[in-house]
Amino acid sequence: MARIFNIYFPFQDVVRNAIVTERSAPFYIEYHLTLEPDLLLQLPGNKIIVTTPGYFSFPQVPAHENNVLMKEIIKAIASHLQTHKVTL
Repeated sequence: MARIFNIYFPFQDVVRNAIVTERSAPFYIEYHLTLEPDLLLQLPGNKIIVTTPGYFSFPQVPAHENNVLMKEIIKAIASHLQTHKVTL
């Protein structure tokens, strides 16, 4: 069963929000983001995957290339899930 939750995160001095849908697959967990179109244009996609506990990533984007928006969204998801260790 999928889990749906809201996240809130700061970006450009404004608190933004997104609806997140969680889906479990055999080798990873996928988080699908529903957010404002202007924010979506600044992201490489609307999915984040977790293949190893604490390692959240946008598919095909190395962690060192995460921009500020990507990092804030990942931190907000990790905070919601109460993940203690997050790799950014």
